[in-house]
Amino acid sequence: MNRSPRRRSTIALQIACSTLIAGALAVSGTIAALPATAEPGDGSTTATGTTTITTPGMPVAQGDDWTVTPTDGGYAVVLTLADPLPLRAAAPVLLVDGTDIGVAQTSLDQRQLTVTTTDPAVADARSVELGWTGETDLQGNRQAATAPQTVAPSDAPTPLTDDPAAAGQYAVTRADYDLGNEAETIKGFGRKGEMRAAVFVPKDAPGKRPVVVFLHGRHEACYGGTDNPKAWPCGKGQTDIPSYLGYNAAATALASHGNVVVSISANAINALDGSYSDDGGAVARGQLVLDHLSLLQRADAGQEPRLSPLLTGKLDLQDVGLMGHSRGGDGVVRAALLNTQRTNPFGIRAVLPLAPTDFGRMTLPDTDTAVVLPYCDGDVSDLQGQHFYDDSRTAFGDDVLRSSVLVMGANHNFFNTTWTPGKYAKASSDDWYDESDAVCGAKAKRTTRLSSDQQYAVGTSLISGFFRLTLDGEQQFLPMFDGTNRQPAALGTADIRVSASQPGASRRDLALFDVANPAITTTGALTAKTCASTDDLPAKQILPACVSITSNAPDYTPAYLASSVPATPALHVSPTKAATGGQVHVPVAPAAGDFTAFQALSLRLTPDDTATTNADVSITLRDATGAVATRRVADTSRAGQLLPGTRMAPRKTILQQARIPLDAFAGIDLTSVREVTIDVPQKNGGVLLSDLSLVPAATLGAPAVTKRPAARIADRFVDEGRTRTVVRAAVVLSRPAEQATTVYFDLDQAYDGRIRPAVQPVTFQPGEVCRAVAVSVNGDRTPSFSRTSDYAMTLSNTRGGSVIGDSVGTMRIREDDGVRSVNGRATASAPAVGAPGDACAEAQASSTAIAVTPTSSRKGAKVAISATGFRAGESVTVSIDGGRATRTTADADGKVRLKITKAVAALAPGTHVVHARGYGSDQRARGTFTTTK
Repeated sequence: MNRSPRRRSTIALQIACSTLIAGALAVSGTIAALPATAEPGDGSTTATGTTTITTPGMPVAQGDDWTVTPTDGGYAVVLTLADPLPLRAAAPVLLVDGTDIGVAQTSLDQRQLTVTTTDPAVADARSVELGWTGETDLQGNRQAATAPQTVAPSDAPTPLTDDPAAAGQYAVTRADYDLGNEAETIKGFGRKGEMRAAVFVPKDAPGKRPVVVFLHGRHEACYGGTDNPKAWPCGKGQTDIPSYLGYNAAATALASHGNVVVSISANAINALDGSYSDDGGAVARGQLVLDHLSLLQRADAGQEPRLSPLLTGKLDLQDVGLMGHSRGGDGVVRAALLNTQRTNPFGIRAVLPLAPTDFGRMTLPDTDTAVVLPYCDGDVSDLQGQHFYDDSRTAFGDDVLRSSVLVMGANHNFFNTTWTPGKYAKASSDDWYDESDAVCGAKAKRTTRLSSDQQYAVGTSLISGFFRLTLDGEQQFLPMFDGTNRQPAALGTADIRVSASQPGASRRDLALFDVANPAITTTGALTAKTCASTDDLPAKQILPACVSITSNAPDYTPAYLASSVPATPALHVSPTKAATGGQVHVPVAPAAGDFTAFQALSLRLTPDDTATTNADVSITLRDATGAVATRRVADTSRAGQLLPGTRMAPRKTILQQARIPLDAFAGIDLTSVREVTIDVPQKNGGVLLSDLSLVPAATLGAPAVTKRPAARIADRFVDEGRTRTVVRAAVVLSRPAEQATTVYFDLDQAYDGRIRPAVQPVTFQPGEVCRAVAVSVNGDRTPSFSRTSDYAMTLSNTRGGSVIGDSVGTMRIREDDGVRSVNGRATASAPAVGAPGDACAEAQASSTAIAVTPTSSRKGAKVAISATGFRAGESVTVSIDGGRATRTTADADGKVRLKITKAVAALAPGTHVVHARGYGSDQRARGTFTTTK
């Protein structure tokens, strides 16, 4: 039955973490919503619908607390919990007979989980259990435990004397605001949420000041008391958990150095996103950030009396930084992307995702970025936020600094005091699930864990240092993020490991190892193959896998909205004879052979997931005369070391940067280098290699807000047919491409044989605005239990000239051979979807006008309507003033005609609106008429 990205054992149920998502993606058709009409990111949002969990008919399988029932979209698998689901950053999944069938939609009381799947095997289910995304399959884990390594490189960098968390020259005052619990329409939810923030202002600081926005993650929103059946606002006697106050130390430090810091509350989204969102709430959180910035913009202009006058004339909204923790990390990246679609965008220059989720594999251009990854994260345990670094670093050829910051011994929660036991009493916990674990357990004898105070100090230092660097220009903190690994002395023995991708205009890439290159050769007893992703993915892959899906490999972990999209291509070097080893030879063209303008040679590497020894590689440079110089990577970097792990918490396999100063290669002519050789010695295990580059003295590059077209995927609804056919789905840009751009299309959660799983890059040339993707559909002549079957389509990983827009869509297949109930009786089929037209034409079609005759009539008179633009033969609903709809069928020319008498008789005098909507095409039409007495 399993075709999903990862098989998970019930060990997931043993994890007692506190703060993760209830949530998420009901991609299979159980969310009914109307599309938003506001301009992306422009503040005004439109209610977009309500959530319904529809499970008609009789169950085909059931247990004490679960059922499997045929429904529109496939089979609805429903699990009922005795206690409310904890709100965490990870997404809940349902395990049918131990197999992950997908991310669940949650009821508002967090006690019912639903996955609608097309997999017919669930009809024979014997068990349904709760699991979570990102958990390692311990049954498949074959790695031995690895102890922490304390050996530091002989050329270890000296600590920084400056402390980014130290108080600055300005006293700090507060200008908090609270506009109420239901002050703002949440984008895509059809519900309202709070507009609340803690605001830290540098007192007497001259002129307009940079603005930093903090967005907390997904944690319990309400605690104790009586639950509100609508989930938000909090119920009687409940505490509204103040997660937004958990970063006060970093906020105060930044404000004391002249920045205005706004830490916003997102509890309504936390309470509701499991029921209303199809992307884990990323768009809703991103829009919330922009709505706060719009509010602050009005306050700066003196046009917002609800906010403090301290903000008037003080906010430089063209110098903005965003920090997002956990689900907030996804949110702030999405905010930066939505911002680029605004008519007048804010100047978002820097983004710091802290222990983030990355469900959608979004790429972010032209923005200085530092992703912080806590090694002992018990919530987002697969460190999926590493994709923000991997996917963006070469996607756009832009000129910014990107950093991946691995914090050894840190968990998910302790960056926020509200989530930390001993600092806040309610709904706080240590998210690491095993306190006795030898590596990450808080009570283990030789644990690597930081104390809660130590971890909070690290978080405060990284947040303060990053924004003092990127917004305030304080260059003394650049070594914290440029890969030289110089950390503040104030952090003591904290183990922080940084990989950095320097601005594209200044570095020279010798070999990214992302495509097969016949010029790169090997000698000795080893093989070298270009690889990507994990094994056992739903859709067929072009490149071999870099790692096993049972390992914990953040560069390769499948994203649940893009599980089969290729991840982080690298060169997989595998010795064939342990006694000899071998070499990888990278030629350097004469035009690129002058290395003297650069400071260091940079290489990302890691022992592969099967290795039992460190990757003890050396690098040799050969010049035009044949002279060579060799340096051992371990002399300057820990990147080749095995990371620590245990049987219950396997080690992580993550590419890390090694930097070797070029002046260490003595005795050769650095003006005429002709080859770089990577030597893998005898008795070494497999090694993954990436990003062989020359790097100069680090800079921040030139961050900017650039307007690229946004890519969206359009829903598609067609008949099943009786033979194999090709159905096309439209990928649409918000405006014509200005340069070549690629976006990945993924339709891989298809388990019933009706649709062939597919993943492919979709490339637009300049001037193109729509491309149709072919999807193979296997029709038949057999009736089924479900009127329709739904398959999620997603877009991700944009490269070149576009960014992600509406990235989640549905391919819906109508059963056209009849529908039967569980007891064998025939039931009604879904309305006719008609003959599909050109996918791009339908996706870009605008609403048409309804002709009403007469345009004015007396109450009770007959009214005739007609409209065009529909599919031939599709069912069309017609309603007046949003009342009860009447169905009719479009003719062969796509035209509908309908005479209405009864509905008009009930209308009051005045103007009335007629709406028509095609069932298959989703084509809309609108018209008006008036009635008199």
